[in-house]
Amino acid sequence: MWTCLRCGEKVEDQFDSCWKCTTPRGAAPATAATGEEPQPPVFPRKNWSMAYKYFRGTLATWDQLFGEAAAFATEIGPEWVVGISHSCDEGDGVVTVWYWKENSAE
Repeated sequence: MWTCLRCGEKVEDQFDSCWKCTTPRGAAPATAATGEEPQPPVFPRKNWSMAYKYFRGTLATWDQLFGEAAAFATEIGPEWVVGISHSCDEGDGVVTVWYWKENSAE
């Protein structure tokens, strides 16, 4: 068993990366350096909130909807994505990307 240096999760020796945050085994711990992009939270914090963006269309194919959702998830970065869900009701397909976003300072 080894401990992820980024999120602190316990990971079995047979795995080369953390199942929770995908950090490779033996990677340097995350540090907050000036000028770097903000790191996603390990657990929800006050200044973070869950957000979503949905892709919907009665005339769009599932390939089109999932393609748009995948492009958006790639754009924001996999470390921010919580999950992707889909549903269909009477031919109306919806694909939703759930992700973390930092709340703006007020």
